[in-house]
Amino acid sequence: METSQPNFKVTCAIPRTGRTFENFLTKLKTLGVDTNEIDKILQVSKQSKSVSRVDFVEASQFHQDAIQQFPCFGLFVDRKRNKRPYRVGFLGYEWLIGGVCVRIEGEEPHNGSSLIRLDEIDCAVVGLDELLTMTQYYLQDPTLVTKWGMYNYNLDPKKPTGIRIAGSAQLTRYSPVLGQDVQDMVGFFLISKPKPPQPNSDKKPEPNSPLDLFVHLSTHGRRVFVKGRYAGIVNAAYPTLKITPVEDVEDAVMQAEVGCVGLEIVQTGNTLRRKGLVLHGTPLFLSESLYVVDYSRYCQNKSLQKFIQSLKPVGYFDEDRIKHFALWYIALESNLGDSWLNKPSIIELFCDSQDSENGLRPYRLQTRYWKPDDVYKQEEAIALLEESKRKLQAYYEEYK
Repeated sequence: METSQPNFKVTCAIPRTGRTFENFLTKLKTLGVDTNEIDKILQVSKQSKSVSRVDFVEASQFHQDAIQQFPCFGLFVDRKRNKRPYRVGFLGYEWLIGGVCVRIEGEEPHNGSSLIRLDEIDCAVVGLDELLTMTQYYLQDPTLVTKWGMYNYNLDPKKPTGIRIAGSAQLTRYSPVLGQDVQDMVGFFLISKPKPPQPNSDKKPEPNSPLDLFVHLSTHGRRVFVKGRYAGIVNAAYPTLKITPVEDVEDAVMQAEVGCVGLEIVQTGNTLRRKGLVLHGTPLFLSESLYVVDYSRYCQNKSLQKFIQSLKPVGYFDEDRIKHFALWYIALESNLGDSWLNKPSIIELFCDSQDSENGLRPYRLQTRYWKPDDVYKQEEAIALLEESKRKLQAYYEEYK
């Protein structure tokens, strides 16, 4: 049976549902995609969680209704929820973006980088957390990649892969704390119950850096609760930790004995504050929505180049991102107050003294392999990094 030829020139995977999906589709409006189409899709997507069903026939009824509203939806198993119900999610649709016909395809969040690795898509919208979980094998030392700007630099040349980060997608969402849109940044933080007061205690304060904290936890044999999908990367990076995979990290910490901690993705701190939990020090890594691309295809495919360039990936040290970093930090510290123990300064969290040596330096789409060079224009790169820190401090003081 003969099939018609596809119209699309580029394939891009995004999550089927959830905040990243909604934020990305909202961004498509700024790229010339029909606003009414996007609004119809978002309206269905926002209903999908409440009408998901364990019974396939019941779930299929809403699926049929969704297709009538806009023909881009499929039915999938929502494995993140307890009863694994059937749920309607975004399946795929073709849009003209930047003059290129692009098939946007809905996928499980962690599948984006895997599909690039399997040579099945051109690019994806992926968080650094999912990227580290699925591709740590290709990194020389996963513990060094604490910010996405260090990922390309730390890929192991002995384990070739086309996966590269083009830049941040800079997806934003309204923050009620600040009353404005803030980028979807998160940190993979240690959390715990607050310790009872210990008057006249001579105990040394807990260390601040993630590495020192994990050494401390390993030495004392404390349990560390981790969401199942992140257990692998934590275990690979810190094999001596006593890791316990759980479905809900915050609830596990609340029910455990004093001294147990959890590793959890934190964006706003709302849930931690509501449950009376505290945050510790600097995160294991920072994450946000990224444009991840098959670099080999990018070099050969003019349509892919045109599409990625139209998305305008944002560099780690770009001024817009610096502004959003200041806003995200302010929102988190405002929300948590004294519940953020051993809080790092905004500059330390953005780029500490060792980060530039480990690859956190500027690069552009025009840069070969999208990674900073250790020799070429090194002084310019360091000067830009220091200027970025000064700008960040200024924006922090202005917005606070």
